[in-house]
Amino acid sequence: MAVYQISRIQVRRGQSLQGTGIPQLASGEMAWAVDTQELYIGNGSVSEGAPFVGNTRLLSVNDISTYGNILSIGQYSYKLTDSTIQSGVSASAPVFRTLQQRFDDIVTSEDFGMVGDNSTDNAPMFQQAINTLFLNPSHQASSQTVAGAGARVVLQIAPGIYNISKTIYIPSYATIVGSGPEKTIFNYVPLTGDTSPMFQFVNDTSSPGIYNVTSGLQATNQPKYIQMNNFAINLPNGTNIGMQLDSVKDGIFENISIDSTTTNFTVYNTSNIGIVLNAFSAIVTCEHNVFNNVSIRNTTTAVYAQQDILNNTFNNFYIYDAQIGFSLGTGSLGGSVTGQQYGPQQTTINNSKFNKVRKQAVYLERGEFNIVTNCKMTDVGNNDQGPALPLYPQIYFKTVGNTVSNIVSDRADNLVTTNSNPYVPEISGNVYYQYSTVNSLAIGQINTAITLFRLPASTDQYGTPNGTISYDINYVYKSTVNSFSRTGNLYLAADINHSQISLSDDYNFAGSDSSDSIAQVLTFSAVYLAQDGSLYTAAAGQVATTIAIQYTNTLTNDSGVLNYSYTVNSHTT
Repeated sequence: MAVYQISRIQVRRGQSLQGTGIPQLASGEMAWAVDTQELYIGNGSVSEGAPFVGNTRLLSVNDISTYGNILSIGQYSYKLTDSTIQSGVSASAPVFRTLQQRFDDIVTSEDFGMVGDNSTDNAPMFQQAINTLFLNPSHQASSQTVAGAGARVVLQIAPGIYNISKTIYIPSYATIVGSGPEKTIFNYVPLTGDTSPMFQFVNDTSSPGIYNVTSGLQATNQPKYIQMNNFAINLPNGTNIGMQLDSVKDGIFENISIDSTTTNFTVYNTSNIGIVLNAFSAIVTCEHNVFNNVSIRNTTTAVYAQQDILNNTFNNFYIYDAQIGFSLGTGSLGGSVTGQQYGPQQTTINNSKFNKVRKQAVYLERGEFNIVTNCKMTDVGNNDQGPALPLYPQIYFKTVGNTVSNIVSDRADNLVTTNSNPYVPEISGNVYYQYSTVNSLAIGQINTAITLFRLPASTDQYGTPNGTISYDINYVYKSTVNSFSRTGNLYLAADINHSQISLSDDYNFAGSDSSDSIAQVLTFSAVYLAQDGSLYTAAAGQVATTIAIQYTNTLTNDSGVLNYSYTVNSHTT
């Protein structure tokens, strides 16, 4: 094809943001905005067939470069092509948003440069994300304004191993969600000598770079409504805390794993703990927090709360390889000491499992109205010697006013009958509880009293016999040879400090012998056993450590099965 003429293309230019901006262009005429680096072309007139008069912006390389933003131009409407979906108030007016707005609905760790490569120090980027999202001065999440409410977004952490070199400070209304404890892992690698916690929570007087824990703290600005879930924390060996909650209120913490590498459990310390709860005062306290499905491994103490925390709930905990599971009110000074007047109150520990805990699964020194229920103890209180050689009570309440129920333990399996070692109680201190398991024993004719089963005497927190204990033992005996059964209650009182013990039997008899003579041939008695399992006689060197329930059954050739369970009222000094 022959080319007859080439004309020069004329393009206007100007500044889009100054003066009158880009003028109305003629049909097909182009204009260049120097200041914004944007290109426009005239629509033409309606008479020419244009849908409307105006200018149309043309995309250029600048719109998709580092400094451009093509997402602010493209439009999005939810399921626009689905006629069954109506996003607007009418079918003819769907809701449109820019792609930028749509993508900003979700904020992720990658948006702030975090890299889960088990190498990069992510502390600066992680803190910057939190500062920008939740501590931004122009719309701080704790501010009770429209802008503050709009800042309460969710920061999602992608799968990876994120090295963190220093404490990450978390403010009110922060929501941090990982991809799962086995997928999002925070590997805490502080400098040598740095014993600060991995996560610490700050009050509402904080700002980026200024993180206030107790400074300026009041009930009106304490950290609150924080949610964190679906991640793991790896702690260095024996020196740091996973999460420290200072007067945090109404938080939810779920699906979290906290692991350390502690191997020395012989010395108790407060620097290697999974979770710490602190109270500034009885008014500005750590309260109404819920912890669900949390695993804590290889720490000296799993959960520590010395002060006046209030109404915190721990559900579905798994605590493995620790010295103490829950340490509540330990070292609390009481009296008029601010923050330590009452100790932890209304703490609920529910449906949790404790495995290989050297001392107590739960130790409470000060506090009341605390509840431990539906928990399982495996190799707890044995200091690595195994369940046949117990040393400590598995749960110990030093103060009154607390409740234990439905505890399952492996201790009785090893100590009820044949073992000659002392039966250190599953639960001791100042507490009333019901033993949830029904034991079943075979008995037969025996003319001389022998031990039927053993019960623990009361002890202090160290497993040393101390105090008084009473048992209400409900039993059922069914003879498998003769046609009778007997049900009753054995009432036992034991004062271990004065080596006194008594037992009474209140029973009912059902059988063919209306004279009740057959029922009377079955008798029970209670004695103390010494530390070696022999009968306690108060001889030199002997210590009464265990209670034995003995029986005789003089009915010729009789045999049967006795089932029993009991409730306990314990008091120690």
